[in-house]
Amino acid sequence: MSHQEALTLAAPSRENKSHFADIPWASKLFNDPALQPFNTNSRVIKGTSTADTFCARTLATGETIIAWQSFLKPVSPPNKFGEVIALLKLGSGLNGHVDTCHGGFLCVLMDEMISFAADNEKPKDKTTMTAYLKVDYKKPVGTPGVILCRAWLERIEGRKLYGRGTVEDGEGTVFAIAEALFLVVEKVKPRVKL
Repeated sequence: MSHQEALTLAAPSRENKSHFADIPWASKLFNDPALQPFNTNSRVIKGTSTADTFCARTLATGETIIAWQSFLKPVSPPNKFGEVIALLKLGSGLNGHVDTCHGGFLCVLMDEMISFAADNEKPKDKTTMTAYLKVDYKKPVGTPGVILCRAWLERIEGRKLYGRGTVEDGEGTVFAIAEALFLVVEKVKPRVKL
């Protein structure tokens, strides 16, 4: 499920840059003129709303996702849609096996990333929700460490947005690939608390 708003372009913070500065392939992304940094809205607490609390609270610790920097690569022919790219610094609080990231976390990550790509193409007064997500695991993701995630849309059919994504190491190794279907829906209104 996605609760994102449209992607908000914003310069990366000095703190975020510092988390990736000692990794050449990662730090290079901050200087790539083809990439536009944006705020990772799902990492922001929404006041009293319960939207995005999983990514903004549960997964935003010094042991889970230590840092997350997102970028948009705008449309460039022959691609009809832009690509979303993110760097994540992972802690060992995400482990399933010893020093190995839990596979369920990679599903969450692919859901978030493909939702960013879908949200970039939806009408402004709507939101998107996951209808289908399939993740194929290729190699274990070691923790702690830094990963590169990519996501993009392949096609839109009415209110159906079909996307794909990858989790990589930034040097050519692919850890997981995903495909997803998101639906454009009315924004979910908060439930009244009893």
